[in-house]
Amino acid sequence: MTYLPQLSGSFTPADRETIQTNIAIHHLTHVRTKAGDVWRVRTPLNEKSVPLNDASAPPSKTRVTYEQVESFGITQKQAESALDDVVKDLTDSGVTITISPSSHRALGEVTQAVANSVERVTGASPIETPAAGQATVAQHEKVAPTQQVNDSESPNSSPQHGGRAHAILSASGASRWLNCPPSARLEEHHPDTTSDAADQGTAAHELAEHKLRQLQGLPTTRPKSPWHDEEMDDYTDAYADCVMAELEAAKQNSPAAFLSIEERLDFSHIVPDGFGTGDAVIIADDTAIIIDLKYGKGVEVSAVENPQMKLYALGALHLYGMIYNIQKIKMVIFQPRRNNTSIFETTVTDLLTWAETVVKPTAELAMAGEGQLTPGSWCGFCKHAPQCTALAAQHFQAIPTTSATSLEPTTPAPDTLTDQQIAQVIEHSAAIKKWLTSVEKHALTQAHNGHTYPGLKLVEGRSVRKWKDEHKVAEIAEAHGIDPWQKKLIGITDMTKLMGKKEFTEQLGDCLIKPEGAPTLVPESDPRPALTPDNAETYFVAIEAA
Repeated sequence: MTYLPQLSGSFTPADRETIQTNIAIHHLTHVRTKAGDVWRVRTPLNEKSVPLNDASAPPSKTRVTYEQVESFGITQKQAESALDDVVKDLTDSGVTITISPSSHRALGEVTQAVANSVERVTGASPIETPAAGQATVAQHEKVAPTQQVNDSESPNSSPQHGGRAHAILSASGASRWLNCPPSARLEEHHPDTTSDAADQGTAAHELAEHKLRQLQGLPTTRPKSPWHDEEMDDYTDAYADCVMAELEAAKQNSPAAFLSIEERLDFSHIVPDGFGTGDAVIIADDTAIIIDLKYGKGVEVSAVENPQMKLYALGALHLYGMIYNIQKIKMVIFQPRRNNTSIFETTVTDLLTWAETVVKPTAELAMAGEGQLTPGSWCGFCKHAPQCTALAAQHFQAIPTTSATSLEPTTPAPDTLTDQQIAQVIEHSAAIKKWLTSVEKHALTQAHNGHTYPGLKLVEGRSVRKWKDEHKVAEIAEAHGIDPWQKKLIGITDMTKLMGKKEFTEQLGDCLIKPEGAPTLVPESDPRPALTPDNAETYFVAIEAA
């Protein structure tokens, strides 16, 4: 029996949960002790020891301590069988796997294992012989099976982005339900809504997927959307370049590295019914690279400890961990409209520890609708925010009042507030304004549906006069010798769209200026440098220095 270690290190009883997760994800079945003995493991693991289930072990050998363990792993026969199953599924679905080795280097261990598996399953070697002097890298070529495709259907393998299902505990909403567990169930009571920004993001993702599939030689049809413009074309080109650059870099060390596009990533072994869709996933021997396109430009998104990306990584690990001995995770957020490329790397061990100690218990609370309502920055896209008592309490607490009752608060004059009170109001003002707007919008929607609120009624709003027929007005005005039309230079954005970005830059780039922004008060955490205001004191200090 050939033993293949998958999880090595110095173990203690404190590692029990992490080890059990690894056993479940990687289907580990054996343990090797520091003395060199290899035994079959029985699960679940004990609090202080690893139980054995091996007929070849002596009767007295029913368990080993965690400190005695060198590694957990599988047998070579198991690994080959699992790989054969994957290869068979691929070949049955019409995929042809070919491996073109480099002319100046031997096949890597994983590549050779794949080649052996293909030969076992198909009876033919997938290794091609390169022409003399030709250096190529290993590749997976997908051949589309013969099938009828309706004109109304996209040949892309994944569903259209806008029509995809979403999990209750989704990866995209992880920052919210991990910090405020009850929010997930509370949001279920509110209808799904969309926005121009969301529709634009969907269009960008569909276009980006098309470009990646095109670069990979996969069947695809360019999607159509009213949101598509030259700017989106440029940004999705940049995203595709980013993904392909990561793939090529991965192939330098792992010729068999491959790219999966818009893959469904299931992490339901950690989060009940949890899944998401990875924009781009690259698997390269011991490394999984998760790349996510963020088309929004309102808030800069960081990959550092990003829960959405980490859940995607758990899904990728669950999907590919049985075949590849993945030890490292690289997460990349590409946000072109903010000129932001954020990268974060972690180990599988740290990822699994986070999954067991943070995600799993919090997900159980969230799924049950339990836990504490906790307001914070994650409330921004929460559908329950307008009705959230915890968020309301936080905002009301930030506003100083001179009233003895909370029903009719009277705010004091600004010049009577302390510096601390002013700082508190400014720090929360943006969130309070946004929250008040969301409450008003929610209440108006409910009122339109027949709901009534104490002391409020639905009335016709103020309106302004407007022309009933502009063309008729123009005719009458011109007949009286009046020019009714105003000419105005179109804005920069519209001009860019009309001329094209390149032509605009060449012809009008020198005509642009960017004035200094008006000073504004922000929290100290804001990354922008602080300004030194011009006043009498600083003015005369500057003169003296001169």
